[in-house]
Amino acid sequence: MMLARPPTPKADWAYFCDIDGTLVAFAKHPDAVEVREEARHVLQQLFCVTHGAVALVSGRSLASIDALFHLPFLPAAGLHGLERRDPDGTYQRVIDRLPGREQLLPALTALAARFPGLLLEDKGIALALHYRQAPRLGGYLSHTIKRLVAPFPELTVLKGKYVFELKPHVANKGEAIAAFMRIPPFCGRTPVFLGDDVTDEYGFERINQLGGLSIKVGPGQTLARYRLPNIEAALTWLQSLTH
Repeated sequence: MMLARPPTPKADWAYFCDIDGTLVAFAKHPDAVEVREEARHVLQQLFCVTHGAVALVSGRSLASIDALFHLPFLPAAGLHGLERRDPDGTYQRVIDRLPGREQLLPALTALAARFPGLLLEDKGIALALHYRQAPRLGGYLSHTIKRLVAPFPELTVLKGKYVFELKPHVANKGEAIAAFMRIPPFCGRTPVFLGDDVTDEYGFERINQLGGLSIKVGPGQTLARYRLPNIEAALTWLQSLTH
């Protein structure tokens, strides 16, 4: 189904943005991602124009988000909502420990060591196995990870773009957005969420429930009601509010 381009952005909306694949391009290694100054500038200007109603919502940790953007004043939800920084700077964490970590970390470490091109990212309360450099292993990894996680019903496996993430199911991007929408300066505004990946569908679903604008960046099936073709288009659309 063809999705329409989103309407012209407004200053009295609340903006939520995924990062990788939405504002910045993917890299071979998560730490190798480069944030163009344009993206950083757009976020700064958007923050000013909306009087702070802007938040990043990412699978990255808050520490990783800050290392990329150097905007520590920006509200953000990290690790798919497992941790959050509110507009007043308050830090919240939904859970302190990854269930089954003692068994899963060594098992996934051994799995990554067996196959060139696999990268295990230890996020503390989440684990991510990247296979961008070994895409042929997708089916095998899906089966293996499901088997490893089966004894831990508290966990969910998120399949993103060439990555499997193991995390507690107590939080997701949709819940993170809903939490922001309950507090100033987000509350009372029309929420907007830009995302590109399967893991962003939780956010799109919640945005639709809230009567907001769900915007898919790039191709693919989605619950989003609008689409922008790529990162450049997403930045241009956001930037149109600040001009």
